[in-house]
Amino acid sequence: MWRWLSRCVPGISIIVLLLLLVFAFPDTAKWSPSLPWPGRVPPTTPVDNGSGKTPPPLSLAQKLFIAYTLIVHVNAQTFAMRLSWALCRLLKETRAVLRRRPSAKTIAGPDGSETPQFADSPLATPTSTSSPELTFDDLGRLEEGEDGEVVHAIILPNYCEDLDTLQTTLSVLASHPRAATQYEVYLAMEQKETKAPEKAATLISMFQGQFRDICGTFHPAGLPGEIAGKSSNVAFAARHIIDAHRRDETVNPRDVIITVMDADTHLSQDYFTEIRRLHYRHIDEADRSFYASPIIFDRNSNEVPVFVRCADLMWGFAGLSAMYPGSPITIPTSVYSLPLVLAEKVGGWDGDPTAIGEDMHMLLKCYFQTGGDIISRVIYTPASQCNVSSNDGEGWRRSLATCMARYRQALRHMWGALDTGFAVRQSLGRLTGKGQPRMRLRLRHLVLFHLLWEAHFLPCHFTILLLFSSIYTFVTPPSQIHPMLAWTFWFTGVLRAVSFVWMNICLTLYDRWHALCVSARARDMARAGLLDAGFSFRTWWHGKHLIERLCFPIAGTIFGSIPSVHAEISHFWTERLVYRVSKKPTFTTKMTAAFPA
Repeated sequence: MWRWLSRCVPGISIIVLLLLLVFAFPDTAKWSPSLPWPGRVPPTTPVDNGSGKTPPPLSLAQKLFIAYTLIVHVNAQTFAMRLSWALCRLLKETRAVLRRRPSAKTIAGPDGSETPQFADSPLATPTSTSSPELTFDDLGRLEEGEDGEVVHAIILPNYCEDLDTLQTTLSVLASHPRAATQYEVYLAMEQKETKAPEKAATLISMFQGQFRDICGTFHPAGLPGEIAGKSSNVAFAARHIIDAHRRDETVNPRDVIITVMDADTHLSQDYFTEIRRLHYRHIDEADRSFYASPIIFDRNSNEVPVFVRCADLMWGFAGLSAMYPGSPITIPTSVYSLPLVLAEKVGGWDGDPTAIGEDMHMLLKCYFQTGGDIISRVIYTPASQCNVSSNDGEGWRRSLATCMARYRQALRHMWGALDTGFAVRQSLGRLTGKGQPRMRLRLRHLVLFHLLWEAHFLPCHFTILLLFSSIYTFVTPPSQIHPMLAWTFWFTGVLRAVSFVWMNICLTLYDRWHALCVSARARDMARAGLLDAGFSFRTWWHGKHLIERLCFPIAGTIFGSIPSVHAEISHFWTERLVYRVSKKPTFTTKMTAAFPA
């Protein structure tokens, strides 16, 4: 019963909010079913706002409504402020990452060939290899590997993914200078997928020798408590990694970093070199470091409907908003890394239905299993992502099919509201001493729950309050609205307008960062001989990008609030969702002699 109650907390909150509105505004129960129609509210005792008489006291429900709607709207404003702060920092730090690339230098590969240890920076100049955060001595040690080497165990989960998508992703990874010596790739597949063994064999034969190791793992069907999907495939592959490195005495487990990514994600070489730099810079904290990076949709965003493009922008912004300077904790989105010793300490990944939001779930698991002592570190180089796309039909039919596919993806994302229940169970157990290790209530714990509230409660609560306020003020004469309620409706309207303008400022900041990132990736791909990996440049004055500045609230409702309500109400009777792969575009990856296929 406790498990059911905890998983239904977001859904229960929706019911509580609706009951609050009913008790705060009892006259709404008499509204005509044909609303919205003006003048349909039954006569009530006038408030006489302008008569000089003291208005009647507010009921407790009305006071709670005022307090909560102000909290929700103020949070929407502070979200935009945090996001703009994070974007300003992100632009600066991404430039610093590119400048930190040491000058091109060759090293001997495993086959005796010489390849550049680091590719030239897209922003490189003869004097641009220095950084305020990295001295020339640091650069020398980094380039020579004097501090040591990190082995990157990369889990590439794929369940019914296209072979071409996986080939392109692996081609990008194989183009990195350290891939042949430092990258271990694990193709995390589902055993019940008919073509999985054939697909794995094809990819292994194509990329044999281009990585330190590449192999396939196959999550068997029927394991108790586990379901088919990304989380269980990652969990099974991670067990294989832990077992393999437990037997390998040539590599210190402390220096093995597990990276989980999506099948269509393109990661820059800078992602891995930054992890290596931070790993050795904070070596005393290496066993509790959790690395996350922002995501950027820069591959096919210009080819998808505006609402899908806006929805993915908002999805990326949700993660970015917690990457401001000094943030106590950051929830990863799609791509993240953690040391092998931390993964082993917390018992690996979960593969049960509650872990469908696998990235957030693993962060929460690490957080609670370490008593809240993990350290979030942001990698300021983005993970390149594809927008959902459909090949069904042409014209408006294709756009509609893409929107439907994006809604299914959004429902899967919002199904991750189960993690709120997981966090509630873990918190109550450990704060009361029933869990190990016991936790103390700290500021970062409150920040974590605030992020969970923003992710799983705020989208639907904001929309419900907005719709109710709009309808109520439309059908109710001003003379019948309590002055304090009238002020609340006015002030929240002002906050919404300010938030809208501020989000447009955020879009302007994002355009600058997007231009920097997609240009850097385009140069890297050209240097690697990957001529068509998908590049979507943004020009703010083009119509398709200007319209985003008007459409993002609608997209947030369609692909945020509605699937959130859908998922959270569904959790009253089930926690299982059949995992369906979202269709992504396929790029014809043409390769030159610079990188053999």
